Amino acid sequence: MDLVLSSKDFVLLKQILERYISDLRMEIADTDNSTWRKEMHEDEDRAKQMLARLNAAEPASDDGGEGRQPFAILVEGFVFRLD
Repeated sequence: MDLVLSSKDFVLLKQILERYISDLRMEIADTDNSTWRKEMHEDEDRAKQMLARLNAAEPASDDGGEGRQPFAILVEGFVFRLD
C-alpha cells in the first residue's frame, strides 16, 4: 500500500509530531505512575527520533535532478512517499 503525501501533508505530519511531543512532556510531568511515565518517555524518544529523520529528509527536486527519487518511508509494510 502506498500513501502519497503532498508537501503540505508532509509539513503537517511534522507539526503533528511536534505537538504530540510537547503534549507528551506535559503528561509526563503530571503522571505519578512510574510505569506510565517510563512508557511515555519511551514514546517521546521514538517520536523525537522520527521527527529528526523527517526533518533530515529532502524531497525530490522538481527540476528532474539526475538520480533523485521521491521521498519514501517504509514502515512495517507501508510505504509513504512525498511527491
